[in-house]
Amino acid sequence: METWLIELAKGVGKLFFNPLIYWFFIVTFIASFTRIKKERKYFGTKIFTIFDELRYTWKTTLLAGLSLSLGMLIIGASLHYLMIAGLVLFTILFSIGKRFTWLSAAYTFGFTYIALLFSPYFISYLPTSWNTEIKDSQWLIFTTLMGIFILIEAIKMIRIQQEETFPELKKGSRGKWVGQHRVKKIMLIPFISLLPAGLITPFADWWPIFSIGETEFGLLFIPAIIGFEHVVRGSMPIKATHKFGQSLLILGFIVIGFSIAGYYITIFTLISVVIAIIGRELLALQFRLRDLRNPTYFAVEETGLKVLGIIPGTPAENIGLMIGEKIIKVNGQPVSSEQAFYEALQLNSAYCKLDIRDERGEIRFAQRALYQGEHYELGIIFPSETTWKIEKAQ
Repeated sequence: METWLIELAKGVGKLFFNPLIYWFFIVTFIASFTRIKKERKYFGTKIFTIFDELRYTWKTTLLAGLSLSLGMLIIGASLHYLMIAGLVLFTILFSIGKRFTWLSAAYTFGFTYIALLFSPYFISYLPTSWNTEIKDSQWLIFTTLMGIFILIEAIKMIRIQQEETFPELKKGSRGKWVGQHRVKKIMLIPFISLLPAGLITPFADWWPIFSIGETEFGLLFIPAIIGFEHVVRGSMPIKATHKFGQSLLILGFIVIGFSIAGYYITIFTLISVVIAIIGRELLALQFRLRDLRNPTYFAVEETGLKVLGIIPGTPAENIGLMIGEKIIKVNGQPVSSEQAFYEALQLNSAYCKLDIRDERGEIRFAQRALYQGEHYELGIIFPSETTWKIEKAQ
């Protein structure tokens, strides 16, 4: 036990030598700061806080990290140094533009695999300790991990809630401002891999299942960064994202299946990578084309005001107003513009009653007392919000 604790402490220490730990917080901060600037430009206020791209990800990352670490230890699996270096390189390259579109494991793991196919051409320039051949078992572990991380990405998509998407404004084809939502998440998942040098000795005849050619082992924490970013304009962002996640879940299982088949026929590990990259890109393309075919969901309408977003902690959140619902009346007055909405609110400065048409077309009512110091417009973001301010700023 003492030996394992020593190696565990060493593994945690080595984690902080990996640049991805620091890059994760740097790129997330920059992305959050850029988003907040856009929110203030379009809506005149900050809607979500800094680092909100990490919101509601910690349970997923902790559970995934613990499960992966346990699995890697049980089978005694390891990753080659070149694999880890490749993941670092491609993760940084694919996120340097502050977007998380290419942070899917299908891309970071997939392109690392492809790059390492050509590693014999440059491996002589690397440290001597790295100049060892990558074993077939390590490729099997690597591509299986790729499939597992695709599953984790899919599960997070399926679990996305309305308070986790970011409202935006964009000029439509007719020159009018319309609303859209950006679904954007990033996750850091550290997991344990065996290292072919340390104090740990095999504790059973079957361990490690995947031998790495040593009799003593250490532990290494590897930080994996995964993320996704998609824009939804033609439908409800939650529904569209959940559907995408369900398709991605199927892709993840297919990738894992082909990867495991590589245990018997080596070429299947390469096939699993090709399926992951092409499949992930085709799903993203299908998602964009389907969204473009639909009419703009968050557009200005004459029959009411569509809710584009809700500022956290405001009366709108407290009364249970949902994104995509349409406000028809305020204090008994029909509204079809922001000005009409504001004027109707002023009819009663201490109380408001809303007539709302939900996504199913049914009418419901919401009412609430108003208190001094609360958001003067209830904290609701509309598709036409501050259009004149945007045009003036430009």
